[in-house]
Amino acid sequence: MFDKSKLTKLLKQRGISSQELATTLNNFGIEISEESIKKYRQGKANMSLDTLSTICEILNIPEQDFFTGTEIKIKIAKNEIKKNPKEFETLLNKNSFDFIKKVPLLDGYVGAGSFGDNPSIEKLDDIYVDIHAISKQYRDKDIEAIRVAGDSMQPYINEGDIVLYYKFIKSETVKGDGKYIISTNQGEQVKNLSFKLNGDVVISSENQSYPPETVSRESQEYLNVIGKVVGRILRG
Repeated sequence: MFDKSKLTKLLKQRGISSQELATTLNNFGIEISEESIKKYRQGKANMSLDTLSTICEILNIPEQDFFTGTEIKIKIAKNEIKKNPKEFETLLNKNSFDFIKKVPLLDGYVGAGSFGDNPSIEKLDDIYVDIHAISKQYRDKDIEAIRVAGDSMQPYINEGDIVLYYKFIKSETVKGDGKYIISTNQGEQVKNLSFKLNGDVVISSENQSYPPETVSRESQEYLNVIGKVVGRILRG
């Protein structure tokens, strides 16, 4: 639980009033009043993690110092690892964290209204992903990541964002409507696929300015479904 006496003690030691702390927080982009600071010191209000992190930055102390109880400390540690995974890369490689998944970012991109590159087997980087960004049924699968070029899948995903996808093996059958990585005459693309009862496949975009395309059963040898989109990382 939050140790309200710790905040009062630290402010007294540093000679910082509630008003001065509120002013400094506002300068850091945290909109807060002197009255709110007094309520935190009295234990009459709950402090957000953003406010707590900024206070700790101002006072140059770790967030854990404000809490008693292992559960809260673990929650704060998890939050810090999610925000700055690169700083904990060695730790993540040696330990099992059930809320983080290491995913290879491929060197290339998929098109979304633009011509797509053929995703290279070369790995550009490793990225650490919160598993809650991945569809539940795919969290234990091997997932790959690649950047997006174009605007045809807006607002779902924008140019420069990253899609996470499960790459199909040859024996797997594509099932169900959804978002997929496909190979077309425009290179690798991220698109919506809808499977019709007559065997046709409709390829469509989220951006309605891009018209859908119907691929008949007879023409589908030119349509290669590479993988299922299972998540996204928005950069903006």
